[in-house]
Amino acid sequence: MQKQRSGWKLIPAVIALHAMPVLATNGHVLHGVGAINQSMGGAGIATSIDVIGANYNNVSSISFLTGNALELSVELFAPDRSHTGVISGGPAGTVDSEIRAAVLPAFGVVYRTQSPWTFGFSALGIAGFGVDYPANNPDPGGNFNPLALPQSLGGFGAIYSDYRVLQMTPSAAYQLTPDLSLGVGVNIDWASLVTDPWPAAVPNASGFPTGTRDASAWGWGFTLGATYKLLDHLMLGLVFKSPQWFGNFSWNSQHPDGTPTNFRFRLDYPMIVGGGVSYRPVAPLLLALDVKWINYSGTRGFEQKNWAMTASGPFVQGFGWRDIWTVSLGAQYKVTPAFAVRAGYNYGGNPISAGQQFFNVFAPAIVRHHLTAGAVPINQPIPGTRITNRLHENSVAVQITYKF
Repeated sequence: MQKQRSGWKLIPAVIALHAMPVLATNGHVLHGVGAINQSMGGAGIATSIDVIGANYNNVSSISFLTGNALELSVELFAPDRSHTGVISGGPAGTVDSEIRAAVLPAFGVVYRTQSPWTFGFSALGIAGFGVDYPANNPDPGGNFNPLALPQSLGGFGAIYSDYRVLQMTPSAAYQLTPDLSLGVGVNIDWASLVTDPWPAAVPNASGFPTGTRDASAWGWGFTLGATYKLLDHLMLGLVFKSPQWFGNFSWNSQHPDGTPTNFRFRLDYPMIVGGGVSYRPVAPLLLALDVKWINYSGTRGFEQKNWAMTASGPFVQGFGWRDIWTVSLGAQYKVTPAFAVRAGYNYGGNPISAGQQFFNVFAPAIVRHHLTAGAVPINQPIPGTRITNRLHENSVAVQITYKF
């Protein structure tokens, strides 16, 4: 094991500028974690350049980190969201979500023993979404957003949602040979969900109940990884992340007319399978490529779609997302041993098909190109209507590393 000198290292990363907004999710899955991994476009399956990114992307890659280290990253991001509703040949309107800045912390630590074993731990936010749309009534010109009408007039009214997923992963990696490492991690998850109104519950004559009380659920899963140093300047990585199986979110609530009700909803986190390669054409330059498949169509809460009919009215069965592929590209150049510059790009497919935009106003995780603005196609879930969701996010992250 290479001996490292103790010391702090501050690694700031401007993840986005106002003129070039960064879009931080593939579906609702963060495209990268921590300032270093995000600045590499999320590529990290075969890179081993930071603790947080290595333990999150491929637990086996912690074997190839140099020495022991502790890292802390903090990201501040401000999303900008809107949705437009149109009745064909009639009224149209756009409502903007209140911009609520959020803080995403990430923590990681790795300890290399004198044996082939390396142990790691990370705690970080891995997913989320949220909106805060106002209600509207027809203006003097007769224009309005039909979804934003009060429930008594057939819309959803004001729409609020806040979903967050935190994950803790203790891990262990074993070097079978100096060039091959296998790793396993156990994921312990916690999520919270707030929605108002909640369209996935059975309504009564007055409309959908509220889910304003913060409901939470625990979940778990596991991660398996392999990292192979094919050549001194070429590394390969494979990772399998199981679904994160959560318990039910539960609410004691009431309908708009005050009628009490209670309901439950289960929202798991998708299985992810990925592969990566990193290459050093010259010593100071590292190039990385990751490809991942995210299995939304087999995930509880995301797999079901469209309306379910009941005697008291229809309700939304689920988000109805499809599977997506993501591609992450990253480059790091060490100007000096103590200073590196990084750049990255991430592409993620759109998990929301044209026919499901109406059902995803509460969760507009619809971005596709990171480092460019994102948009979604228009659809007609109800005859004569069109719904468009738009989202972009600006963020800045700072990461601190202590090596010991």
